[in-house]
Amino acid sequence: METTPVALVPAREPGRAKSRLAAALPDALRAQLAAAMLTDVVAALRAGGVARIVVLAGGPSAARVAAGAGAQVLLDDTDAGLDAVIASAARHLGATSSLVVPADVPTLLGAEVATLLAHTGDVVVAPTHDGGTGGLLRRRPWSPATAYGPDSAARHLAAARDLGLVARRLELPGLALDVDVAADLATASASPRLGTATRAVLDRVAVP
Repeated sequence: METTPVALVPAREPGRAKSRLAAALPDALRAQLAAAMLTDVVAALRAGGVARIVVLAGGPSAARVAAGAGAQVLLDDTDAGLDAVIASAARHLGATSSLVVPADVPTLLGAEVATLLAHTGDVVVAPTHDGGTGGLLRRRPWSPATAYGPDSAARHLAAARDLGLVARRLELPGLALDVDVAADLATASASPRLGTATRAVLDRVAVP
C-alpha cells in the first residue's frame, strides 16, 4: 500500500467558478481568483509532501493554470458532477490511496497537509466550516466512494464505517475555509495564512 497518496484537486473553469461571488467581484476578477486559489492549493500540497498532484480540470483554462503550477492534468469537461469526475479519475489512475482537496481553500498550509497525511486511519475527513468535506484521505483503493454535497463530511465518515474501515475526523483551519460567498472571501482576505497568489489578486480589490 502506498504511504503517500495521489492528491486529486477538482477545478472548474476559472470563468465559470465562484458564481456566488458575482455580487462581490466582477467576472474577470472571479476568474483570476479561482486561478490563484488553485495555484495556492497546489503549492500547499507540494509543501506538505505530496509528490503526485493531479488537477481534475473542468476545461482548458483550468488545465493551463494547473500545468503552470506544476501539477499533472486530467481534463474532464463533461459537467458530470463532482462524484462522477472523481470516479472517472479513479479509473485512469493507478494509485491505491488518494487525498481529495478542493481548489478553493487558499489558506491551506503545507504543515496542515503533512498533519493530515500523518493522521492514522483508513479514511480521514477534514470538514469545512459548513459540514462539507475540505479534505478526504482514503488509504484503501477509492473506498468509500465520494458523496459530496450537504453534510458530506458526516456522510463520508458514515460510509467508511459502514464498510468496516477506521474513519477519523480531523479539524484543520486551512481545509475548513472554502471560499464560496462574500463572507468567506472577507475571512480569507484577513488571514495571514492566505496564499501568495490569492493575496496578489485580493490586494487589488476592495473585499466586502
